[in-house]
This record gives sequence, structure tokens and C-alpha cells, in this order.
Amino acid sequence: MARIRQQFPQNYGSSGNINNEFEGVIRYLNAAELGNNTVGELLAKIFDANGNFDGPIELQKNTGGDIEYRVGEYANTTDGWITLVAAADLRGPSGQDFGTIGAPILFGRVDFTATSAQTSFDYAHDTTDELLVYVDGVLKRSGSSFDYTNNASGGTSSAGAVVFNSGLSAGDVVSVFKVRATAITGFNRSDTDTTSSQAVFAFVHDENTKLQVYKNGILQREGGSNDYTTSPSSNTVTFNSNVASGNTISIITVENTSVQAVTGMMFEEDFVHTDSGLIQLAKIKIDNASIPQAKVVSLTTDLGAKAKLTVSANSPSSPATGDLWHDTSVTPNQLKFYDGTQWLKTSPESSLPTFTTANSGQFVKVNGTGTALEYGTVDLSSVIAVTQKGAANGVASLDSTGRLPSSQLPSLLASDSFYHTVATPANSTYTIKRIFKQKIQIDGLSLQTTSGTCSVQVAVNGTGFGSTYSVSSTVNEFTIGTPIEVDATSASKSIGFIVTNNSSGSALEVTMAVSVLTS
Repeated sequence: MARIRQQFPQNYGSSGNINNEFEGVIRYLNAAELGNNTVGELLAKIFDANGNFDGPIELQKNTGGDIEYRVGEYANTTDGWITLVAAADLRGPSGQDFGTIGAPILFGRVDFTATSAQTSFDYAHDTTDELLVYVDGVLKRSGSSFDYTNNASGGTSSAGAVVFNSGLSAGDVVSVFKVRATAITGFNRSDTDTTSSQAVFAFVHDENTKLQVYKNGILQREGGSNDYTTSPSSNTVTFNSNVASGNTISIITVENTSVQAVTGMMFEEDFVHTDSGLIQLAKIKIDNASIPQAKVVSLTTDLGAKAKLTVSANSPSSPATGDLWHDTSVTPNQLKFYDGTQWLKTSPESSLPTFTTANSGQFVKVNGTGTALEYGTVDLSSVIAVTQKGAANGVASLDSTGRLPSSQLPSLLASDSFYHTVATPANSTYTIKRIFKQKIQIDGLSLQTTSGTCSVQVAVNGTGFGSTYSVSSTVNEFTIGTPIEVDATSASKSIGFIVTNNSSGSALEVTMAVSVLTS
């Protein structure tokens, strides 16, 4: 492809010169397209949205243990793989035979969901087993004066149980682990109850010891900016701030301190970054020419054909023709390419669609496939008009205090029941309650005696309202045809009932169904 050149430097006095220059740029960009892909589409195949390399180079470990790679894009997950190294070539020198690797140090996890006041949980274990017990993730302490005890012969089947000293709440999650303490050399637990302000706690350990530190059962974080630091030289754990009196500090080690010399194995802790889980390149050394060329067929050629992109605020040194530079020294950042002489900008304006008068009032948006820009009409169908505030089928308006005005509230705010009982009723007036700053409506009555009969009428401020209802030992429930409205917004009013025609009535129960109204 011909190198782009400026044909008329400093000479744009005619539209012909400008047209020739613009045509030269367009031809150059068109020539950069490969496989019917634009420059931007080609870059998107090897870089992510943040400008980080994300090329179509993949590695995998197949079912046979071989390490394979492929370069490019494929229709499915099984095509294009080339063996980089066979499984048989992955192992290192033969290691020491140290016998059978034991079972996990922590095992036998069982989770329980407590019922109300539950104390005992069946958990099979031996007298030699050390247990770790958590409630809702909080570590608990063993002992009759602490949180729980464990009995290797307890429980419903006599196989063992964990018994809490006080009942748990319904829904509490109890998690129990066994510690294979008899098979390891590094299990140790220390519980300290602070009697005064304290920051330093003694605990024997070395630089290889992994500690779990808890404060009142809550796991703490190591680090000067977190909760505590450790000092193997002084065998101490030091909190970054003093722990007040009355707290419990628990320190636990659960590890096998026996040293095993093992070669030919790569341990996660030694070769993998603990935060990302990625293999650290500094731990891997591959000598020159140690990978046969046959294992990377066409890899060099394929990589050489890919565009080189530099993301920097400064122009790359010694660039080659066709190199790309993502210039971060300007805002917004600019993508530039090297024409062999200078860096030239690729303008995003070229991606804007052509507009006509029909596009008046429209806006530019990304199309439905996310591949190009297009014009669209502003959609206000979901916008609420001002005229809909406080209107039927519209929305509520707010008053000057930002609250919903009472005029837009429903007429019925709430419902309630007024209840009153009279052990030995007489022909008299009784008060249930007095209301104030409230407007209610009495909608119904529920009436009953234990024995005998009488008649009851609703009373407001001692005056009867509505019908008089008969009462017997059978529950009688009445809906008041014309509800009795009581307005006590300006003055308080008593709500009660009048008893008449009492005939040996006993244990009279009166219940009023009440609706609270807006003022």
C-alpha cells in the first residue's frame, strides 16, 4: 500500500487541493480495512474498551492435561486448538515420596437452623475432636461459663451433641466444624478476656504461621490499616487500637507445621498471586528456544500482522509505519496513526451519519445492534405533563412543604375496632374512649353477653345515635345502614353505648367497627 503523503503542504487555497488531500486520507483509511472490517473494528478485536490488550489468543488445558493455544476467532469452543506442551512434559523432576496425603484439616461441616429457644444440636464426634462452632458466622467459645459445651455421647442417638448454655433465637444458623487435631501438629487456640484496655496479646508463632484472629467471635483483618499486626520475633498480636475491658480475643492456628520436601509440584501460595489468583510471571522461567517452533506454528507471523498500539501521554519513540497511538494527553483522548513521517489523527466525525432536513430536531444515537450511529426522534411518551398533576388518572401534586395535600388523600385513611366489656351491665350509659383531633365513622357493631339479655345503642357524648340492637349470649354482628359520623377535629367527644332492657345480663362485650376519615 502506498504511504500517505501530504500533497499540498501549506497550500489549501483551492477546493481542488483540499479535495485531493481529503481523498488521500480516505483512501489510506480504506486501504487499512481488512476482511471488510474498519480500523476501529480491527482494533476492537485485540483491545478492550479501556485500551488493554485483549487479542484473540487463548490458552486452555484439555481433558487430557495438555496445554493448548489458538489464535483468531472460531465458531465454537473446540476448533483451532494447537498443542503447546503435552501433559507428559509438564511435570518436573520426580519428587520425594512422603506417603499418603491426609484428609483436610477442617472437615465435617454441618449447618443447623435453630428453632425458638433451642439449645441442643445433634453432631456426631469423638472426645478427641476439636470443634469450631459459629452462630450466624460469629465464632463461639466452649465452656459451661461461656457459650456451649460438647458431649461426644449426647444427642438423640448418643453419637454426640453441641449444647448451648442458653436458648437460641428462631432462624439462627449454627455451623459446626471438626478439627483434625490428632493428625496435625499446628492446631492451637487461645481465648483471652480483657480486664482492662489492652492492645498486645501473646501468641507463639513464626513468619510462616497463618493466624485467624477474632474479636468477640468476629474475624478481624491483618494489616496496619485494618485491625491488627503480628510480630513473630516477639510472639505477639497487636491491635491497631486498644481493646476495651470486657471483650474476648480468640487466636487460632489450623495448619500442619511438619516440613515436607517436595519437588516437581507448584503450590498455589508460592506461585499464584493471592489477590488475583493469576500465576506470577516472576515465578516462571522459560529458556530461549525451549519451546519448539512446531508448538507455536504461525504465532510469530500472526502476532506480527497485528496492529501495534501504544497508550501514552507521550508519542512512542522509533515508531514504524502503521503504528497506532492512543494519546491520553488530551481530553477526550485521540487515536492517531503513524504515516512514516508524522502522527495523524483519526477523527470520530467520519462516523456521523449524513443528515438532511428531515432530521431536524432529531438526535444522534447508537443503533440497535451497537455497530453504528443513527438519528432518532425524542420520545416523550413516558414524560408526565404538568396538567396531569392532581388530575384524574394523573399523579399527585405536593404542597409547599413537599407533602401530599389532604385533598388528594383517600376519604378512608384507616380502620380500627373499639372494644369494651362490662362484667355486670346495668341500664346505664358507658364510655369506651374519648377521641380528639380526629374524624371517624362507626360502621358496625359486634354484641354478646355470657348470659342474660339487654339492648344496646351507640352513644356520642352520652347521647344515643342510630338503632337499638338486641344482645344475647349468641354473638350478634350488625352493619350500620347509615354509618354514624363523629367529628372531633375541633373538640373532643366521648364514644360509648347506652344499655337498656337489661335482664340478668352478664359479661357484656361491645365492639365497634370504626373507620378513620380525612378532615
